[in-house]
Amino acid sequence: MIMKKHIVVLIILFEVLTAALGCTEPKQESGSDANLTIAEVLRIATEKARSEGYDVRKYNMTGCHYEYTRKDLTWTIFYELKPPTPPGGHFIVSIDDQTKKATITRGK
Repeated sequence: MIMKKHIVVLIILFEVLTAALGCTEPKQESGSDANLTIAEVLRIATEKARSEGYDVRKYNMTGCHYEYTRKDLTWTIFYELKPPTPPGGHFIVSIDDQTKKATITRGK
């Protein structure tokens, strides 16, 4: 029983570290510097997700990139439901680096 608890703790620790590392070094595909900090991006993304009814505790952040999908000064944060993940069990928060406006694209 004690061994089982240790394994559960290790799994939880691994998930937390994986989520945190997803946004520690954002990818920048242009020479421009971002205005927002990673902490601001994560705060905005979390607020937007919660305002749209998502319980972010049920999701892993699987990626956080600056100008990853388009060169338009946008942050992209990827969320995926914790396993087992059903089809459509993900969403993306896009944040404009200039205006701080966040939008959500729901999984399909």
